[in-house]
Amino acid sequence: METTWKKPAIFFVTLAVTAFFINFCWESLHGLLYKAHPGMSASVYVPMMLLMAAMDTLGIIGLYSFTALVARRWFWTLGLFNSLCFFLSGFVAAYAVEYISIYMLHTWQYGPSMPILFGVGLFPLFQLSLTGLLSVFVARKVAEEG
Repeated sequence: METTWKKPAIFFVTLAVTAFFINFCWESLHGLLYKAHPGMSASVYVPMMLLMAAMDTLGIIGLYSFTALVARRWFWTLGLFNSLCFFLSGFVAAYAVEYISIYMLHTWQYGPSMPILFGVGLFPLFQLSLTGLLSVFVARKVAEEG
């Protein structure tokens, strides 16, 4: 008797774990392009990167859920429409977070080496979309094999 919850459980656990680790690496690398980050001690920098990776993971799960709502299917495929929906919603969400954080809340500032697009950092602008789609792809492959 095959259980109906096994593949979805494997998918969502893999999605969360993959998103967390990919975003921890991304955050740690592009974090050096912010003004205050290069001078931070590891005891401050690493916990901050862990928190940011956790927030990104929640964001990716939210983007996945939004795309599922649009696709009217909880386990949507990585076709052109769904991938584009995920990518564009991630782009818009990232732009909103960056814009509000920089220009309204003054939470952080970019260093001079951060490339800028539409008034916000290029790497954070594409982060959720790219790391999210990669995480969905990996989770789908793992769930299919499991």
